[in-house]
Amino acid sequence: MTTQSGAVQISARVLEVCHYGRATQLWLACPIVATRTEPGQFVMVAVPAPGFHLRRPLSVHRVRGDRISLLVEARGEGTRAIGEVAVGDAVSINGPLGAAFPLAGVARAVLVGGGIGAAPLQSVAEALAARGAAVSAVFGFRDAPHARILHAFELPDVSVATEDGSVGVRGTVFDALRHAPITSDTVLYACGPLGMLAALQRWAAEHAVAGYASLEAHMACGTGVCHGCVVPTTWGYARVCADGPVFALSELVFP
Repeated sequence: MTTQSGAVQISARVLEVCHYGRATQLWLACPIVATRTEPGQFVMVAVPAPGFHLRRPLSVHRVRGDRISLLVEARGEGTRAIGEVAVGDAVSINGPLGAAFPLAGVARAVLVGGGIGAAPLQSVAEALAARGAAVSAVFGFRDAPHARILHAFELPDVSVATEDGSVGVRGTVFDALRHAPITSDTVLYACGPLGMLAALQRWAAEHAVAGYASLEAHMACGTGVCHGCVVPTTWGYARVCADGPVFALSELVFP
């Protein structure tokens, strides 16, 4: 998993804003970042409000020409402020950062997303499809309001589960995963809560399939300098922002 060099800090103009329940999709004009971004990488976004000194890490959801799409869910005052920007506003971003998902040689992939964590999987799907891979997806959400973020995705084959059964099957993402086309050459690409990823690691081992996971973490610098986002792996402690956020499922160590 190689980290793409050439991150830049720029002021990106907001071109479009779409609201989906608690989540917001932002389309930003940033040609340099769009050109350099690979699936799975992220940007550090400055909070457009006084009193916030740390940027917020957001996965790049899609790249279209000279634009990138970000999905942000209001989990605190900082992300709420980012989600309240308007068309024409300027947003300071630093990126692209982190390691991208490995894509070479994959013939069949299943994308596994949990909540807003599914954000980077759209770009993964598009990149894999462009390489001729067969791609399907399974997403899990708490309920119908949280599942509204699906409107920001364009996936030809996606199964959905909600905890209350209001959209798709009732249960977790694993209830939807039962119906996924898993074969010996399937590769999993996942992003979501740690509990989901830990369970997926066990599931992948039981089904003898390989996989990669993008971890979500609180970050201060986003470049590996502060060591504030370290996680245990089979080869020692790793920085989510610099060594990740993408890791092989098999190398992660969960509590």
